[in-house]
Amino acid sequence: MSDEAAEAAPAAEPPPEPEFPAAPPPEPTGDPRVDAVLARLGDLAGRPVPEHVAVFEDVHRSLQELLISAESAPEGGTDDAGRPAPPRPRPAFPDALRPRA
Repeated sequence: MSDEAAEAAPAAEPPPEPEFPAAPPPEPTGDPRVDAVLARLGDLAGRPVPEHVAVFEDVHRSLQELLISAESAPEGGTDDAGRPAPPRPRPAFPDALRPRA
């Protein structure tokens, strides 16, 4: 009897992952290189959650590389691909407003 009960019971399947709507695309940043990296976040839709980590790590690494290249590029110069380098960010406070030591 136990053999019949084991055969009659359906194999336990893992519950399906819930369907979530895709996130809206990020707002344009004004830098096409950054926008291209952030567009990769659209790859998350339809992927199982455990695979999201690899996408986030890739996007994070790419953004870090862009920051490093922006810091090392001369003001008004070009990057390694010959594209104009983005302007460097201004300090948060003008020098006149900085506290004196």
